[in-house]
Amino acid sequence: MATDLSKSMLEQCKKAEYDGLSLGRGLSKERLSRFFEPVSGDVYRVKSDIRRAVRFQALNLMDSFLSLGKFDVVFCRNVLIYFSPDLKVDILRRIHGTLKPGGYLILGASEGLSGVGEFYEMVQCNPGIIYRAK
Repeated sequence: MATDLSKSMLEQCKKAEYDGLSLGRGLSKERLSRFFEPVSGDVYRVKSDIRRAVRFQALNLMDSFLSLGKFDVVFCRNVLIYFSPDLKVDILRRIHGTLKPGGYLILGASEGLSGVGEFYEMVQCNPGIIYRAK
């Protein structure tokens, strides 16, 4: 499940095409060849079997998430910084409601949890931090 507020961004994501520079930031050659196929020049596309497994849906984080189902992991990267502290807490609580017990929340590097410690525990990774649902 991939969500965004912007329908044009969702359309772009459905194409699943990335330039080599974007993919070169942390993606090994082995993973590039395993998960991507060359399109033309320096452009790569996510392989079709992976693309078919992803469902795209418009979602406003201010709306309910209940219809989305339960997840093992939720990526909510670089969006919470745009919300007030109270709205951020509300969104993080509702995300917790979509996580299976012990599921993981992955935030952007500049984001963190505040006011929802009873819902998540911090897990140190190398590098980075993720959060596990309590």
